[in-house]
Amino acid sequence: MSSSIRGFNSREAFTLVELIVVIGIIGILSALLLPNFSKIQVKAEGVLCTGRLRNLWLAFSSQMNDGEGWPQIPPSITIGSIAEQQWWLDTTSNSMGLTVKDWNCPTIARMAGGSEKTDNTPLISYLPTLFDAKPMSPKQWPRMPWFTEMANAHGSGNLSVRADGSVCPLSDP
Repeated sequence: MSSSIRGFNSREAFTLVELIVVIGIIGILSALLLPNFSKIQVKAEGVLCTGRLRNLWLAFSSQMNDGEGWPQIPPSITIGSIAEQQWWLDTTSNSMGLTVKDWNCPTIARMAGGSEKTDNTPLISYLPTLFDAKPMSPKQWPRMPWFTEMANAHGSGNLSVRADGSVCPLSDP
């Protein structure tokens, strides 16, 4: 009988030593990458948050370029309330096609820990500036943020988006 058994040559199989070496290398690489995973996650969430702020800016810019003004909160709604946040969600989903996801920063959601919703849990992560209803008012104030993050979730200050579409920490001049 030849050296092959059922069509397999004994030289084609891995030895136990080779398997242990490969497992060891994978273990070492995992140990090196695991501590950096949280930093990578935070950085990725920051990029996603910046993109969402920019999407809000694009949606509102389009509305103003179409001759419509900045949305005006009805006098019956208290500024800073959950009802105001719901109003922003409802108004922008109807007129601009924005979703709850567009209004939320993943880092702030993670910081909240996915806890159950209470009456004080924010619905949105970005606070809109209250401009008047004139179509170009927001663009007349180039340094005024259009939207500002509710928390310093990225460690460099609350992110905001300005009239030119730039996203930067609120503390930047």
